[in-house]
Amino acid sequence: MKEIKYIILILFVSLILSSCDEYQFGDAALERPPTITVNIDTVFSRIEYAQRFLWGAYDDMHYGILTRRGDAQVSGAGNDPLEALTDLAHAFDDNGGAMRLYYNGQYAAGTEEYPGKATIFNYITSNTWVGIRKCYIFLENISRVPDASTEEIEMLKAEARVLIAIFYSDMFRHLGSVPWIDHAYTPAEDTYLPRLKARDMVDSIVNIIDLAIPHLPWQVEDLSNWDGRLTKASAMGLKARLLLFAASPLFNDDVPYLDGEAAQELMVWFGSKDPSLWDDAAQAAIELIDAVEGNGAYSLVNTGDHRQDFQDAYYARGNGEVLISVRDRFKSGSRWSKSYYFYQASFNYGAGIPTHEYAEMFGMDNGLPISDPASGYDPTDPFINRDPRLYETALVNGDSYQGRTAENWIGGRERTKFTTRKTKTGYGLRKFLLENNTATSYNSIVHWPYLRMAEIYLSAAEALNEANSGPTAKAYEYVDHVRARVGLNGLPAGLSHLEFREAVLEERAKELGYEEVRWFDLVRWKREEDFTKKLHGIEINLVPADSSFTYTIVDLPPRYWQENWSPKWYLSAFPPSEVFKDYGLVQNPGW
Repeated sequence: MKEIKYIILILFVSLILSSCDEYQFGDAALERPPTITVNIDTVFSRIEYAQRFLWGAYDDMHYGILTRRGDAQVSGAGNDPLEALTDLAHAFDDNGGAMRLYYNGQYAAGTEEYPGKATIFNYITSNTWVGIRKCYIFLENISRVPDASTEEIEMLKAEARVLIAIFYSDMFRHLGSVPWIDHAYTPAEDTYLPRLKARDMVDSIVNIIDLAIPHLPWQVEDLSNWDGRLTKASAMGLKARLLLFAASPLFNDDVPYLDGEAAQELMVWFGSKDPSLWDDAAQAAIELIDAVEGNGAYSLVNTGDHRQDFQDAYYARGNGEVLISVRDRFKSGSRWSKSYYFYQASFNYGAGIPTHEYAEMFGMDNGLPISDPASGYDPTDPFINRDPRLYETALVNGDSYQGRTAENWIGGRERTKFTTRKTKTGYGLRKFLLENNTATSYNSIVHWPYLRMAEIYLSAAEALNEANSGPTAKAYEYVDHVRARVGLNGLPAGLSHLEFREAVLEERAKELGYEEVRWFDLVRWKREEDFTKKLHGIEINLVPADSSFTYTIVDLPPRYWQENWSPKWYLSAFPPSEVFKDYGLVQNPGW
Protein backbone atom coordinates (compact mmCIF):
# COMPACT_ATOMS: atom_id res chain seq x y z
CA MET A 1 0.00 0.00 0.00
CA LYS A 2 2.88 2.38 0.73
CA GLU A 3 4.21 1.83 -2.78
CA ILE A 4 0.79 2.68 -4.16
CA LYS A 5 0.71 5.80 -2.03
CA TYR A 6 4.00 7.15 -3.36
CA ILE A 7 3.13 6.28 -6.95
CA ILE A 8 -0.15 8.16 -6.62
CA LEU A 9 1.68 11.12 -5.07
CA ILE A 10 3.97 11.33 -8.11
CA LEU A 11 1.03 10.99 -10.46
CA PHE A 12 -0.75 13.79 -8.65
CA VAL A 13 2.19 16.15 -9.13
CA SER A 14 2.44 15.24 -12.81
CA LEU A 15 -1.26 15.75 -13.34
CA ILE A 16 -1.24 19.19 -11.79
CA LEU A 17 1.82 20.34 -13.72
CA SER A 18 0.28 19.22 -17.01
CA SER A 19 -3.25 20.48 -16.30
CA CYS A 20 -2.84 24.16 -15.55
CA ASP A 21 -2.36 26.13 -18.73
CA GLU A 22 -1.46 29.31 -16.86
CA TYR A 23 1.06 27.77 -14.47
CA GLN A 24 4.34 29.49 -15.31
CA PHE A 25 7.54 27.60 -16.09
CA GLY A 26 11.01 28.80 -17.13
CA ASP A 27 13.24 31.19 -15.13
CA ALA A 28 10.47 32.03 -12.67
CA ALA A 29 10.13 28.39 -11.74
CA LEU A 30 13.82 28.23 -10.77
CA GLU A 31 13.31 30.72 -7.96
CA ARG A 32 11.36 28.21 -5.90
CA PRO A 33 11.15 24.52 -6.76
CA PRO A 34 7.56 23.36 -7.14
CA THR A 35 6.15 21.63 -4.07
CA ILE A 36 2.94 19.77 -3.38
CA THR A 37 1.58 22.73 -1.41
CA VAL A 38 2.32 25.23 -4.17
CA ASN A 39 0.76 23.00 -6.78
CA ILE A 40 -2.36 22.39 -4.74
CA ASP A 41 -2.67 26.13 -4.16
CA THR A 42 -2.41 26.70 -7.90
CA VAL A 43 -4.95 24.07 -8.88
CA PHE A 44 -7.50 25.22 -6.35
CA SER A 45 -7.03 28.90 -7.04
CA ARG A 46 -9.61 28.83 -9.84
CA ILE A 47 -12.67 26.71 -10.48
CA GLU A 48 -11.48 25.98 -14.03
CA TYR A 49 -8.30 24.36 -12.73
CA ALA A 50 -10.11 22.49 -10.00
CA GLN A 51 -12.60 21.08 -12.49
CA ARG A 52 -9.78 19.84 -14.68
CA PHE A 53 -8.36 17.99 -11.73
CA LEU A 54 -11.70 16.27 -11.16
CA TRP A 55 -11.94 15.41 -14.86
CA GLY A 56 -8.67 13.56 -14.32
CA ALA A 57 -10.50 11.29 -11.88
CA TYR A 58 -13.24 10.72 -14.46
CA ASP A 59 -10.47 9.57 -16.79
CA ASP A 60 -9.60 6.78 -14.35
CA MET A 61 -13.02 5.12 -14.70
CA HIS A 62 -13.07 1.66 -16.22
CA TYR A 63 -13.43 1.71 -19.99
CA GLY A 64 -14.67 -1.68 -21.14
CA ILE A 65 -13.83 -1.38 -24.83
CA LEU A 66 -10.37 -2.77 -25.43
CA THR A 67 -7.98 0.07 -26.11
CA ARG A 68 -4.46 0.93 -25.12
CA ARG A 69 -3.49 4.10 -23.30
CA GLY A 70 0.18 4.48 -23.99
CA ASP A 71 1.65 1.03 -23.32
CA ALA A 72 -0.75 0.09 -20.52
CA GLN A 73 -3.61 -2.32 -21.02
CA VAL A 74 -6.58 -0.90 -19.17
CA SER A 75 -9.53 -3.10 -20.04
CA GLY A 76 -10.55 -6.68 -20.63
CA ALA A 77 -8.35 -9.74 -20.33
CA GLY A 78 -5.44 -8.68 -22.46
CA ASN A 79 -6.78 -8.30 -25.97
CA ASP A 80 -10.02 -10.07 -25.09
CA PRO A 81 -13.35 -8.73 -23.83
CA LEU A 82 -14.53 -10.03 -20.48
CA GLU A 83 -17.26 -11.99 -22.27
CA ALA A 84 -14.55 -14.32 -23.61
CA LEU A 85 -14.44 -15.87 -20.13
CA THR A 86 -18.18 -16.58 -20.16
CA ASP A 87 -20.45 -18.77 -22.24
CA LEU A 88 -21.24 -15.86 -24.56
CA ALA A 89 -17.93 -15.75 -26.42
CA HIS A 90 -14.74 -17.63 -27.13
CA ALA A 91 -11.32 -16.17 -27.92
CA PHE A 92 -8.82 -17.46 -30.46
CA ASP A 93 -6.06 -14.87 -30.10
CA ASP A 94 -3.11 -16.65 -28.50
CA ASN A 95 -1.76 -13.28 -27.36
CA GLY A 96 -4.92 -12.48 -25.40
CA GLY A 97 -5.45 -13.10 -21.73
CA ALA A 98 -8.17 -15.71 -22.25
CA MET A 99 -5.88 -18.18 -24.04
CA ARG A 100 -2.70 -17.24 -22.19
CA LEU A 101 -4.07 -17.49 -18.67
CA TYR A 102 -7.64 -18.67 -18.23
CA TYR A 103 -8.40 -21.30 -20.86
CA ASN A 104 -5.22 -23.21 -19.93
CA GLY A 105 -5.52 -22.74 -16.17
CA GLN A 106 -2.29 -20.73 -15.87
CA TYR A 107 -3.86 -17.86 -13.94
CA ALA A 108 -2.54 -17.71 -10.37
CA ALA A 109 -2.08 -15.10 -7.67
CA GLY A 110 1.49 -14.52 -8.81
CA THR A 111 0.19 -13.53 -12.23
CA GLU A 112 -1.19 -10.36 -10.67
CA GLU A 113 2.39 -9.20 -10.03
CA TYR A 114 2.77 -8.67 -13.77
CA PRO A 115 0.00 -6.50 -15.26
CA GLY A 116 1.29 -7.28 -18.74
CA LYS A 117 0.04 -10.82 -18.22
CA ALA A 118 -3.44 -9.53 -19.06
CA THR A 119 -5.53 -10.49 -16.07
CA ILE A 120 -9.10 -9.19 -15.92
CA PHE A 121 -8.50 -6.86 -12.98
CA ASN A 122 -5.28 -5.82 -11.27
CA TYR A 123 -5.43 -4.48 -7.74
CA ILE A 124 -2.62 -1.98 -8.26
CA THR A 125 -2.70 -0.91 -11.89
CA SER A 126 -6.45 -0.75 -12.51
CA ASN A 127 -6.42 3.03 -11.80
CA THR A 128 -9.03 2.65 -9.06
CA TRP A 129 -6.66 3.70 -6.25
CA VAL A 130 -5.34 6.56 -8.37
CA GLY A 131 -8.87 7.77 -9.00
CA ILE A 132 -9.86 7.45 -5.34
CA ARG A 133 -6.88 9.52 -4.23
CA LYS A 134 -7.61 12.23 -6.78
CA CYS A 135 -11.19 12.43 -5.55
CA TYR A 136 -10.17 12.80 -1.91
CA ILE A 137 -7.61 15.47 -2.77
CA PHE A 138 -10.40 17.25 -4.62
CA LEU A 139 -12.84 16.91 -1.71
CA GLU A 140 -10.31 18.24 0.77
CA ASN A 141 -9.45 21.32 -1.28
CA ILE A 142 -12.36 22.38 -3.46
CA SER A 143 -14.02 24.49 -0.74
CA ARG A 144 -11.19 27.04 -0.90
CA VAL A 145 -11.73 27.85 -4.59
CA PRO A 146 -12.69 31.55 -4.53
CA ASP A 147 -14.62 31.85 -7.81
CA ALA A 148 -17.26 29.15 -7.29
CA SER A 149 -20.63 29.23 -5.56
CA THR A 150 -21.46 26.98 -2.64
CA GLU A 151 -23.99 25.16 -4.80
CA GLU A 152 -21.42 24.44 -7.52
CA ILE A 153 -18.87 23.26 -4.98
CA GLU A 154 -21.37 20.87 -3.40
CA MET A 155 -22.31 19.49 -6.80
CA LEU A 156 -18.67 18.87 -7.72
CA LYS A 157 -18.04 17.23 -4.36
CA ALA A 158 -21.00 14.96 -5.01
CA GLU A 159 -19.55 13.96 -8.38
CA ALA A 160 -16.26 13.09 -6.67
CA ARG A 161 -18.09 10.95 -4.11
CA VAL A 162 -19.92 8.99 -6.82
CA LEU A 163 -16.61 8.43 -8.58
CA ILE A 164 -15.20 7.00 -5.34
CA ALA A 165 -18.24 4.72 -5.13
CA ILE A 166 -17.68 3.59 -8.73
CA PHE A 167 -14.04 2.72 -8.06
CA TYR A 168 -14.88 0.78 -4.91
CA SER A 169 -17.80 -0.98 -6.61
CA ASP A 170 -15.47 -2.19 -9.35
CA MET A 171 -13.03 -3.57 -6.80
CA PHE A 172 -15.82 -5.18 -4.77
CA ARG A 173 -17.19 -7.03 -7.79
CA HIS A 174 -13.76 -8.37 -8.76
CA LEU A 175 -12.11 -8.91 -5.38
CA GLY A 176 -14.64 -8.74 -2.57
CA SER A 177 -13.86 -6.29 0.19
CA VAL A 178 -10.72 -4.14 0.11
CA PRO A 179 -9.19 -1.60 2.51
CA TRP A 180 -11.33 1.50 2.85
CA ILE A 181 -9.58 4.85 2.41
CA ASP A 182 -11.50 7.91 3.58
CA HIS A 183 -8.99 10.68 2.84
CA ALA A 184 -5.86 11.45 0.86
CA TYR A 185 -2.97 9.97 2.79
CA THR A 186 0.39 11.71 3.12
CA PRO A 187 3.73 9.87 3.13
CA ALA A 188 4.06 10.38 6.90
CA GLU A 189 0.78 8.70 7.82
CA ASP A 190 0.34 5.15 9.05
CA THR A 191 -1.23 3.10 6.26
CA TYR A 192 -2.14 -0.07 8.10
CA LEU A 193 -5.49 -0.55 6.39
CA PRO A 194 -6.94 -4.06 6.64
CA ARG A 195 -9.71 -5.35 4.41
CA LEU A 196 -13.19 -4.49 5.58
CA LYS A 197 -15.80 -7.12 6.21
CA ALA A 198 -17.87 -7.55 3.04
CA ARG A 199 -21.05 -6.17 4.60
CA ASP A 200 -19.19 -3.09 5.86
CA MET A 201 -17.77 -2.61 2.36
CA VAL A 202 -21.24 -2.50 0.84
CA ASP A 203 -22.52 -0.18 3.56
CA SER A 204 -19.57 2.18 3.07
CA ILE A 205 -20.18 2.43 -0.68
CA VAL A 206 -23.91 2.95 -0.21
CA ASN A 207 -23.30 5.64 2.42
CA ILE A 208 -21.05 7.67 0.14
CA ILE A 209 -23.60 7.38 -2.68
CA ASP A 210 -26.40 8.52 -0.37
CA LEU A 211 -24.26 11.46 0.74
CA ALA A 212 -23.86 12.53 -2.90
CA ILE A 213 -27.40 12.09 -4.23
CA PRO A 214 -29.04 15.23 -2.73
CA HIS A 215 -26.42 17.52 -4.29
CA LEU A 216 -26.49 16.16 -7.84
CA PRO A 217 -28.66 17.46 -10.67
CA TRP A 218 -31.25 15.04 -12.02
CA GLN A 219 -29.87 15.37 -15.52
CA VAL A 220 -27.17 17.12 -17.53
CA GLU A 221 -28.81 20.19 -18.99
CA ASP A 222 -26.15 21.14 -21.53
CA LEU A 223 -25.30 17.88 -23.28
CA SER A 224 -23.20 19.63 -25.90
CA ASN A 225 -20.66 20.58 -23.22
CA TRP A 226 -21.24 18.30 -20.23
CA ASP A 227 -22.60 15.00 -21.52
CA GLY A 228 -20.98 12.23 -19.47
CA ARG A 229 -20.97 13.97 -16.10
CA LEU A 230 -22.51 12.07 -13.22
CA THR A 231 -26.04 12.90 -12.13
CA LYS A 232 -28.56 11.92 -9.47
CA ALA A 233 -29.82 9.20 -11.79
CA SER A 234 -26.24 7.93 -12.24
CA ALA A 235 -25.80 7.61 -8.49
CA MET A 236 -29.16 5.91 -7.99
CA GLY A 237 -28.39 3.44 -10.78
CA LEU A 238 -24.98 2.60 -9.32
CA LYS A 239 -26.59 1.95 -5.95
CA ALA A 240 -29.14 -0.40 -7.53
CA ARG A 241 -26.40 -2.35 -9.33
CA LEU A 242 -24.31 -2.68 -6.18
CA LEU A 243 -27.21 -3.83 -4.01
CA LEU A 244 -28.26 -6.47 -6.56
CA PHE A 245 -24.71 -7.85 -6.58
CA ALA A 246 -24.62 -7.83 -2.77
CA ALA A 247 -28.00 -9.59 -2.47
CA SER A 248 -26.88 -12.44 -4.72
CA PRO A 249 -25.65 -15.81 -3.38
CA LEU A 250 -21.93 -15.14 -3.86
CA PHE A 251 -22.05 -12.98 -0.72
CA ASN A 252 -25.57 -13.57 0.58
CA ASP A 253 -25.76 -17.29 1.33
CA ASP A 254 -25.66 -19.83 4.14
CA VAL A 255 -22.12 -20.91 3.21
CA PRO A 256 -19.16 -19.13 1.61
CA TYR A 257 -18.32 -19.95 -1.98
CA LEU A 258 -15.01 -21.38 -0.71
CA ASP A 259 -13.51 -21.67 2.76
CA GLY A 260 -10.35 -19.85 3.78
CA GLU A 261 -9.13 -17.04 6.01
CA ALA A 262 -10.88 -14.34 3.98
CA ALA A 263 -14.14 -16.31 4.24
CA GLN A 264 -13.71 -16.84 7.97
CA GLU A 265 -13.08 -13.12 8.39
CA LEU A 266 -16.25 -12.37 6.35
CA MET A 267 -14.34 -10.51 3.65
CA VAL A 268 -15.84 -12.49 0.76
CA TRP A 269 -19.35 -13.22 2.07
CA PHE A 270 -21.73 -11.89 4.73
CA GLY A 271 -21.72 -14.91 7.04
CA SER A 272 -25.38 -15.83 6.51
CA LYS A 273 -28.28 -15.46 4.12
CA ASP A 274 -30.38 -12.33 4.55
CA PRO A 275 -33.49 -12.37 2.29
CA SER A 276 -34.14 -8.70 3.05
CA LEU A 277 -31.19 -7.74 0.86
CA TRP A 278 -33.30 -8.62 -2.18
CA ASP A 279 -35.91 -6.16 -0.94
CA ASP A 280 -33.21 -3.50 -0.65
CA ALA A 281 -32.03 -4.18 -4.20
CA ALA A 282 -35.56 -4.09 -5.57
CA GLN A 283 -36.37 -0.86 -3.76
CA ALA A 284 -33.23 0.88 -5.03
CA ALA A 285 -34.01 -0.02 -8.64
CA ILE A 286 -37.71 0.85 -8.32
CA GLU A 287 -36.89 4.24 -6.78
CA LEU A 288 -34.89 5.11 -9.88
CA ILE A 289 -37.56 3.78 -12.25
CA ASP A 290 -40.27 5.75 -10.45
CA ALA A 291 -38.12 8.89 -10.50
CA VAL A 292 -37.53 8.45 -14.24
CA GLU A 293 -41.25 8.08 -14.86
CA GLY A 294 -41.94 11.15 -12.74
CA ASN A 295 -39.13 13.46 -13.84
CA GLY A 296 -38.45 12.36 -17.41
CA ALA A 297 -35.10 12.88 -19.14
CA TYR A 298 -34.28 9.14 -19.12
CA SER A 299 -35.92 6.24 -20.96
CA LEU A 300 -35.16 3.31 -23.18
CA VAL A 301 -34.39 4.45 -26.72
CA ASN A 302 -37.58 3.50 -28.56
CA THR A 303 -38.52 5.08 -31.87
CA GLY A 304 -40.01 1.95 -33.41
CA ASP A 305 -36.94 1.04 -35.47
CA HIS A 306 -36.05 -2.00 -33.37
CA ARG A 307 -32.54 -2.73 -34.60
CA GLN A 308 -31.45 0.88 -34.71
CA ASP A 309 -32.98 1.60 -31.30
CA PHE A 310 -31.02 -1.24 -29.73
CA GLN A 311 -27.80 -0.05 -31.35
CA ASP A 312 -28.39 3.55 -30.30
CA ALA A 313 -29.20 2.41 -26.75
CA TYR A 314 -25.62 1.36 -26.08
CA TYR A 315 -23.67 3.18 -28.77
CA ALA A 316 -25.06 6.70 -29.10
CA ARG A 317 -24.00 9.43 -26.66
CA GLY A 318 -26.54 11.56 -24.88
CA ASN A 319 -29.31 9.10 -25.68
CA GLY A 320 -31.19 9.34 -22.38
CA GLU A 321 -30.68 5.64 -21.66
CA VAL A 322 -27.05 5.55 -20.57
CA LEU A 323 -26.79 6.46 -16.90
CA ILE A 324 -23.00 6.30 -16.61
CA SER A 325 -20.89 6.90 -19.70
CA VAL A 326 -17.12 6.48 -19.82
CA ARG A 327 -15.02 8.15 -22.51
CA ASP A 328 -11.50 7.19 -23.44
CA ARG A 329 -11.19 9.88 -26.09
CA PHE A 330 -13.46 11.87 -28.36
CA LYS A 331 -12.96 9.64 -31.39
CA SER A 332 -11.82 6.06 -31.70
CA GLY A 333 -8.87 6.77 -33.98
CA SER A 334 -7.79 5.39 -37.32
CA ARG A 335 -7.98 1.71 -38.26
CA TRP A 336 -4.69 0.71 -36.62
CA SER A 337 -4.46 3.26 -33.82
CA LYS A 338 -4.10 2.19 -30.20
CA SER A 339 -7.51 3.66 -29.44
CA TYR A 340 -9.09 1.26 -31.94
CA TYR A 341 -7.41 -1.89 -30.73
CA PHE A 342 -10.52 -3.90 -29.90
CA TYR A 343 -12.65 -2.75 -32.78
CA GLN A 344 -10.34 -3.81 -35.51
CA ALA A 345 -7.10 -5.50 -34.51
CA SER A 346 -8.28 -7.68 -31.65
CA PHE A 347 -11.46 -8.60 -33.47
CA ASN A 348 -9.56 -9.75 -36.55
CA TYR A 349 -7.32 -11.89 -34.35
CA GLY A 350 -10.33 -13.60 -32.82
CA ALA A 351 -11.02 -11.76 -29.57
CA GLY A 352 -14.30 -12.74 -27.99
CA ILE A 353 -16.23 -14.22 -30.92
CA PRO A 354 -19.87 -15.13 -30.11
CA THR A 355 -20.61 -18.78 -29.34
CA HIS A 356 -23.46 -20.87 -30.69
CA GLU A 357 -24.83 -21.05 -27.14
CA TYR A 358 -25.12 -17.28 -27.12
CA ALA A 359 -26.79 -17.13 -30.54
CA GLU A 360 -29.36 -19.72 -29.45
CA MET A 361 -30.42 -17.55 -26.51
CA PHE A 362 -31.97 -15.11 -28.97
CA GLY A 363 -35.47 -16.29 -29.81
CA MET A 364 -37.70 -15.35 -32.70
CA ASP A 365 -39.07 -11.90 -33.43
CA ASN A 366 -42.47 -13.08 -32.14
CA GLY A 367 -40.90 -13.42 -28.69
CA LEU A 368 -40.88 -17.22 -28.57
CA PRO A 369 -37.69 -19.21 -27.95
CA ILE A 370 -36.36 -21.22 -30.89
CA SER A 371 -37.10 -24.40 -28.92
CA ASP A 372 -40.85 -23.68 -29.01
CA PRO A 373 -42.54 -25.65 -31.85
CA ALA A 374 -44.81 -22.65 -32.44
CA SER A 375 -41.92 -20.20 -32.86
CA GLY A 376 -41.45 -20.70 -36.59
CA TYR A 377 -37.73 -21.45 -36.23
CA ASP A 378 -36.25 -23.22 -39.26
CA PRO A 379 -32.94 -25.01 -38.58
CA THR A 380 -32.20 -25.04 -42.32
CA ASP A 381 -32.47 -21.25 -42.39
CA PRO A 382 -31.69 -20.37 -38.76
CA PHE A 383 -31.10 -16.64 -39.00
CA ILE A 384 -34.39 -15.33 -40.33
CA ASN A 385 -37.01 -13.59 -38.18
CA ARG A 386 -34.92 -13.64 -35.02
CA ASP A 387 -34.80 -11.28 -32.04
CA PRO A 388 -33.38 -8.04 -33.57
CA ARG A 389 -30.72 -7.91 -30.86
CA LEU A 390 -29.06 -11.00 -32.34
CA TYR A 391 -28.27 -9.13 -35.56
CA GLU A 392 -26.86 -6.15 -33.70
CA THR A 393 -24.73 -8.31 -31.39
CA ALA A 394 -23.38 -11.06 -33.64
CA LEU A 395 -22.65 -10.98 -37.36
CA VAL A 396 -24.64 -13.88 -38.78
CA ASN A 397 -24.58 -15.49 -42.18
CA GLY A 398 -26.92 -13.82 -44.66
CA ASP A 399 -27.47 -10.58 -42.76
CA SER A 400 -26.95 -7.19 -44.37
CA TYR A 401 -23.34 -6.14 -43.88
CA GLN A 402 -21.25 -3.35 -45.42
CA GLY A 403 -23.85 -2.84 -48.14
CA ARG A 404 -23.90 -6.52 -49.11
CA THR A 405 -24.72 -9.89 -47.56
CA ALA A 406 -22.54 -11.39 -44.82
CA GLU A 407 -20.75 -14.55 -45.94
CA ASN A 408 -19.86 -16.55 -42.83
CA TRP A 409 -19.60 -19.82 -44.73
CA ILE A 410 -16.18 -21.40 -45.17
CA GLY A 411 -14.79 -19.80 -48.30
CA GLY A 412 -16.99 -16.72 -47.99
CA ARG A 413 -15.74 -13.18 -47.51
CA GLU A 414 -16.13 -13.26 -43.71
CA ARG A 415 -14.55 -16.71 -43.35
CA THR A 416 -12.23 -17.12 -46.29
CA LYS A 417 -10.78 -20.31 -44.83
CA PHE A 418 -11.51 -22.72 -42.01
CA THR A 419 -8.89 -21.11 -39.73
CA THR A 420 -10.14 -17.52 -40.10
CA ARG A 421 -10.20 -16.44 -36.48
CA LYS A 422 -12.61 -13.50 -36.59
CA THR A 423 -15.48 -15.86 -37.55
CA LYS A 424 -14.11 -19.16 -36.28
CA THR A 425 -17.27 -19.93 -34.31
CA GLY A 426 -19.35 -19.39 -37.44
CA TYR A 427 -20.31 -15.98 -36.09
CA GLY A 428 -18.65 -12.59 -36.18
CA LEU A 429 -18.82 -9.76 -33.69
CA ARG A 430 -21.03 -6.80 -34.47
CA LYS A 431 -21.69 -5.03 -31.17
CA PHE A 432 -19.54 -1.89 -30.89
CA LEU A 433 -17.83 -2.89 -34.16
CA LEU A 434 -20.94 -2.14 -36.24
CA GLU A 435 -20.09 -2.41 -39.97
CA ASN A 436 -16.33 -2.44 -39.31
CA ASN A 437 -15.71 0.26 -41.90
CA THR A 438 -14.97 3.96 -42.20
CA ALA A 439 -18.65 4.83 -42.55
CA THR A 440 -19.73 3.43 -39.19
CA SER A 441 -16.74 2.54 -37.11
CA TYR A 442 -13.30 4.01 -37.74
CA ASN A 443 -12.91 7.51 -36.34
CA SER A 444 -16.29 7.21 -34.65
CA ILE A 445 -17.26 8.90 -31.41
CA VAL A 446 -17.16 6.01 -28.99
CA HIS A 447 -18.10 5.79 -25.36
CA TRP A 448 -18.49 2.90 -22.92
CA PRO A 449 -22.04 2.40 -21.57
CA TYR A 450 -20.97 1.55 -18.02
CA LEU A 451 -24.62 1.47 -16.88
CA ARG A 452 -27.90 1.68 -18.83
CA MET A 453 -31.54 2.00 -17.84
CA ALA A 454 -32.23 -1.38 -19.46
CA GLU A 455 -30.07 -3.00 -16.78
CA ILE A 456 -32.03 -1.22 -14.05
CA TYR A 457 -35.37 -2.56 -15.31
CA LEU A 458 -33.99 -6.09 -15.46
CA SER A 459 -32.36 -5.74 -12.04
CA ALA A 460 -35.66 -4.61 -10.54
CA ALA A 461 -37.43 -7.60 -12.09
CA GLU A 462 -34.82 -10.04 -10.78
CA ALA A 463 -34.81 -8.59 -7.28
CA LEU A 464 -38.63 -8.63 -7.07
CA ASN A 465 -38.69 -12.26 -8.14
CA GLU A 466 -36.18 -13.23 -5.45
CA ALA A 467 -37.73 -11.08 -2.72
CA ASN A 468 -41.17 -12.62 -3.31
CA SER A 469 -40.09 -16.19 -4.18
CA GLY A 470 -41.71 -15.73 -7.55
CA PRO A 471 -42.44 -13.05 -10.13
CA THR A 472 -44.79 -10.20 -9.35
CA ALA A 473 -46.82 -8.23 -11.88
CA LYS A 474 -44.23 -5.45 -11.67
CA ALA A 475 -41.41 -7.90 -12.33
CA TYR A 476 -43.14 -9.00 -15.53
CA GLU A 477 -43.80 -5.39 -16.47
CA TYR A 478 -40.14 -4.41 -16.19
CA VAL A 479 -38.83 -7.32 -18.27
CA ASP A 480 -41.53 -6.89 -20.89
CA HIS A 481 -40.69 -3.19 -21.14
CA VAL A 482 -37.16 -4.07 -22.23
CA ARG A 483 -38.40 -6.72 -24.67
CA ALA A 484 -41.01 -4.41 -26.16
CA ARG A 485 -38.31 -1.93 -27.21
CA VAL A 486 -37.15 -4.47 -29.82
CA GLY A 487 -40.68 -5.54 -30.75
CA LEU A 488 -40.89 -8.75 -28.72
CA ASN A 489 -43.97 -10.03 -26.92
CA GLY A 490 -43.79 -10.39 -23.17
CA LEU A 491 -42.61 -13.40 -21.21
CA PRO A 492 -45.15 -16.22 -20.85
CA ALA A 493 -47.42 -15.97 -17.84
CA GLY A 494 -47.24 -18.39 -14.95
CA LEU A 495 -43.46 -18.80 -14.75
CA SER A 496 -42.15 -20.28 -11.54
CA HIS A 497 -39.60 -18.59 -9.30
CA LEU A 498 -36.73 -20.49 -10.94
CA GLU A 499 -38.10 -20.17 -14.48
CA PHE A 500 -38.45 -16.42 -14.15
CA ARG A 501 -34.92 -16.12 -12.72
CA GLU A 502 -33.53 -18.01 -15.71
CA ALA A 503 -35.56 -15.87 -18.10
CA VAL A 504 -34.24 -12.64 -16.58
CA LEU A 505 -30.62 -13.82 -16.59
CA GLU A 506 -30.99 -14.78 -20.24
CA GLU A 507 -32.63 -11.43 -21.00
CA ARG A 508 -29.68 -9.67 -19.38
CA ALA A 509 -27.30 -11.66 -21.57
CA LYS A 510 -29.17 -10.73 -24.75
CA GLU A 511 -29.67 -7.08 -23.89
CA LEU A 512 -26.31 -6.37 -22.24
CA GLY A 513 -23.88 -8.65 -24.06
CA TYR A 514 -20.34 -7.27 -24.39
CA GLU A 515 -21.16 -4.68 -21.73
CA GLU A 516 -19.43 -6.74 -18.99
CA VAL A 517 -22.65 -7.84 -17.31
CA ARG A 518 -22.66 -11.58 -18.03
CA TRP A 519 -19.41 -12.29 -16.15
CA PHE A 520 -20.72 -10.71 -12.97
CA ASP A 521 -24.12 -12.39 -13.37
CA LEU A 522 -22.45 -15.81 -13.52
CA VAL A 523 -20.16 -14.96 -10.62
CA ARG A 524 -22.80 -13.54 -8.26
CA TRP A 525 -25.09 -16.54 -8.85
CA LYS A 526 -22.16 -18.99 -8.52
CA ARG A 527 -23.10 -20.50 -11.89
CA GLU A 528 -20.62 -23.34 -12.02
CA GLU A 529 -22.79 -25.06 -14.63
CA ASP A 530 -22.28 -22.19 -17.08
CA PHE A 531 -18.53 -22.07 -16.54
CA THR A 532 -18.12 -25.82 -17.04
CA LYS A 533 -20.51 -26.54 -19.91
CA LYS A 534 -19.15 -27.46 -23.31
CA LEU A 535 -19.32 -24.60 -25.82
CA HIS A 536 -19.92 -24.81 -29.55
CA GLY A 537 -19.75 -23.00 -32.83
CA ILE A 538 -21.32 -23.73 -36.21
CA GLU A 539 -19.63 -24.75 -39.41
CA ILE A 540 -21.40 -23.27 -42.41
CA ASN A 541 -20.85 -24.71 -45.88
CA LEU A 542 -22.24 -23.50 -49.19
CA VAL A 543 -24.07 -25.99 -51.39
CA PRO A 544 -23.22 -24.68 -54.91
CA ALA A 545 -26.01 -26.59 -56.64
CA ASP A 546 -28.78 -24.48 -55.15
CA SER A 547 -26.85 -21.81 -53.17
CA SER A 548 -28.21 -23.20 -49.91
CA PHE A 549 -26.18 -23.83 -46.77
CA THR A 550 -25.54 -26.63 -44.35
CA TYR A 551 -25.12 -25.83 -40.68
CA THR A 552 -23.12 -28.22 -38.50
CA ILE A 553 -22.63 -27.72 -34.77
CA VAL A 554 -18.97 -28.18 -33.80
CA ASP A 555 -17.12 -28.28 -30.49
CA LEU A 556 -15.06 -25.27 -29.46
CA PRO A 557 -11.64 -25.80 -27.83
CA PRO A 558 -11.90 -26.85 -24.17
CA ARG A 559 -11.21 -24.58 -21.22
CA TYR A 560 -9.25 -25.73 -18.18
CA TRP A 561 -12.04 -25.07 -15.70
CA GLN A 562 -14.55 -27.16 -17.64
CA GLU A 563 -12.86 -30.26 -16.19
CA ASN A 564 -11.02 -28.69 -13.25
CA TRP A 565 -13.51 -26.27 -11.79
CA SER A 566 -12.89 -24.50 -8.49
CA PRO A 567 -15.09 -21.78 -6.98
CA LYS A 568 -11.91 -19.74 -6.45
CA TRP A 569 -12.42 -18.39 -9.97
CA TYR A 570 -15.38 -16.30 -8.81
CA LEU A 571 -13.07 -13.61 -7.42
CA SER A 572 -9.65 -12.52 -8.64
CA ALA A 573 -6.51 -12.82 -6.57
CA PHE A 574 -4.56 -10.06 -4.88
CA PRO A 575 -0.89 -9.69 -5.85
CA PRO A 576 1.09 -11.70 -3.24
CA SER A 577 3.50 -8.80 -2.75
CA GLU A 578 0.62 -6.70 -1.43
CA VAL A 579 -0.45 -9.46 0.95
CA PHE A 580 3.13 -9.86 2.20
CA LYS A 581 3.31 -6.18 3.13
CA ASP A 582 1.19 -7.10 6.14
CA TYR A 583 -1.16 -4.14 6.23
CA GLY A 584 -4.17 -6.39 6.67
CA LEU A 585 -4.74 -7.60 3.12
CA VAL A 586 -5.89 -11.24 3.25
CA GLN A 587 -5.70 -13.31 0.08
CA ASN A 588 -8.94 -14.53 -1.46
CA PRO A 589 -9.87 -18.20 -0.93
CA GLY A 590 -8.14 -20.69 -3.18
CA TRP A 591 -5.36 -18.39 -4.31
